[in-house]
Amino acid sequence: MRAALADLPPAEVDELLEDAEEYVRELARDHGEDQLELRLGNPEAYAAELRSAAGYPPPPGPEQPTQQLKAERNDGVEVLALTGLLITTASALLFGVSVREFYRGLPLFLLTGLIGLAISLPILVRGRAGVHAVAELPVVKALTPYLTPDRSTVTGKVLAYIYSLQPAWWLLRVLPVMTFGRYNLFGMVFLVLPAALISIMVGYYSRVDRRLLWLVVPANAAVASAFVGVLGIGFYL
Repeated sequence: MRAALADLPPAEVDELLEDAEEYVRELARDHGEDQLELRLGNPEAYAAELRSAAGYPPPPGPEQPTQQLKAERNDGVEVLALTGLLITTASALLFGVSVREFYRGLPLFLLTGLIGLAISLPILVRGRAGVHAVAELPVVKALTPYLTPDRSTVTGKVLAYIYSLQPAWWLLRVLPVMTFGRYNLFGMVFLVLPAALISIMVGYYSRVDRRLLWLVVPANAAVASAFVGVLGIGFYL
């Protein structure tokens, strides 16, 4: 399967195979490895199915050079998508800082957030191939060493350790919600617990589907900046 997907960027191949691995292992446990080809087809056929489901083009023929998804970068919408993400994140950051004036800032936050998402929508509907086009922008590629750190360096080890704490952050970012539900059981059960479950699910699936970053990054910015506002609410109360 990896050989059949070799024309795709290595990071995208790793994501596709990571998604498929658990399903293939489950089938092997339940029905035996000898039944895998009968149920999934040969490895090349299953790889083609994964490729199609993720929105990637068919592999190039022997006479065609590897395209590396250049067709997704011919209209400039990836720049708009990145701009939309920055707009939404900046709006969320400002909203988090002003969380004490929740109702006053909410309409502006929703408006700018929707504008950012609308600008990003043309690339998001293209699936993973569209997100990959954004990742290929020079300004984003310059951040790659920090997003996928090299563990052989001290900086890489520190960053890798920080990234390993992501599950803890998924729970930590529910703390601002707890401020509004901590005084009664109803708030804890019907507000905090669902928020924690949603936070964990979105965090987990954002590793698989990078389109969720257009939700996760602004949400993280809002929650991180809201800690200051929530602390102010605590002193005020």
